[in-house]
Amino acid sequence: MSQNVQNDAQMSMLEVIRPLSNFEAVYQGVEGTVPIAFPGTLDRDAGKNGFSPDLLAGIGVPLGSRLFVQIPMVIDTYTSQAIYAYQFLWRIRNQNAFVSAITSGKQVGGFHLPSQQIGRKEIQSASDDLFFIPGSSDVEIFEQSEPVTNVPATLNVRQQVYVPKLADSWVQPLTASGNPAVWQQGAYQFTSNVNCSGPTWFPLWFDAGGDELIILVYKTNTAAPWDFAGVDKGFSNTYGNNDNGLPLNPNIGILLSSGTMGS
Repeated sequence: MSQNVQNDAQMSMLEVIRPLSNFEAVYQGVEGTVPIAFPGTLDRDAGKNGFSPDLLAGIGVPLGSRLFVQIPMVIDTYTSQAIYAYQFLWRIRNQNAFVSAITSGKQVGGFHLPSQQIGRKEIQSASDDLFFIPGSSDVEIFEQSEPVTNVPATLNVRQQVYVPKLADSWVQPLTASGNPAVWQQGAYQFTSNVNCSGPTWFPLWFDAGGDELIILVYKTNTAAPWDFAGVDKGFSNTYGNNDNGLPLNPNIGILLSSGTMGS
């Protein structure tokens, strides 16, 4: 007999990760080579001594934990758009961020640099040095063919991005009464198409490579600028206000859970 489980103790509750609430106004007309950051807000220490005023906020994750990430498909009208690539960036913090959070009464995050280490100036003429906060990108390792001579084996490590792809349409099963069955609701708004509630989140599992996570979303067609009234209206429909046609929905975004569950 099945038993309902409200929460698996090994995994945290899902967190909804969204971009800036006004990202359409900020990015409209900007070159397509410029990615949109999630969450895209400023770090709590941005502008303090030793911190850049433009330091982005990260999403706190336990280093080495197992992450469960669900990326929503970008939907425009009734069709999916596989024209966006997601890159996962990792950041390691030092104990300064930990102390700063405590003294300011904010949520405490993890840190794995043992001291308040000072790095270099980003600009040579700047007056203050900046704390050292290293960043990295999610990667894929490719093993080459076995060498035929006495040379070391080669493993190529490349940065990677994720491009969610889905069929342009889906057909729903039927209920016992013959009506189109629903397996997802409350995510997108359509006009009349009954086959509109298909599974549109893409689940990924990987290990946290830092104390913080930042997600960047790139256009695969970087030659075209961001246009949320045109080619990128589906992106606005999914994460924003559908070119001012819908209110923001705080529940639509990238879903994130962390924990210790094995792969």
